[in-house]
Amino acid sequence: MTDADPFALAARMALAWEAAAARFGAYHLILPGSRAFVCKTDDCEAACCRVFSVAMHDRDVARFARVSGLQPVQFLELENGEPIRLPLAQPYLLARDEGRCRFLRPRHRCGAYEARPTACRLYPHFVVYWNLETARPVYADPPPLTAAAAGGPIVPLLLGHDQCPGFTGPPLAPAEWLALLEETDHLQRNLA
Repeated sequence: MTDADPFALAARMALAWEAAAARFGAYHLILPGSRAFVCKTDDCEAACCRVFSVAMHDRDVARFARVSGLQPVQFLELENGEPIRLPLAQPYLLARDEGRCRFLRPRHRCGAYEARPTACRLYPHFVVYWNLETARPVYADPPPLTAAAAGGPIVPLLLGHDQCPGFTGPPLAPAEWLALLEETDHLQRNLA
């Protein structure tokens, strides 16, 4: 995607965001020039580690076990001593204790940072694909990022979670922004 025109894509995103913003009230659109994310653990209330249950797919579970050295029963939500398996694309949940992620450490540090699931690697960003013709999100089988960036009715929207205090970094240069969009899309499609 390095040959994509970031300014043309950003203009299409801004147009799509006019219609999409009302559906994503807790998020903001990230365009070139937006503030970069810098993890601010001292200013953070760890909303992501307290509020959200972290869904994990099979590859997340395998990576977490390999990197952490823990068995799945030590890091997944359990029922009767066995990992709960939900009927979803990401069927497992990272274990929680006392209303927060089990791996949240003092000063809002992650106790399993290298093993963290895809959802944690994504946060506070995610990509929504928006159909300009139907004015609706595309959830099932969005086109490859390169195709959506090239034109047509489907537009990728790079979003940031408003509750995260880390959007204080320097403005994103167009190349950095494209790299962030590509990396976020890649992680979100579970290609990592």
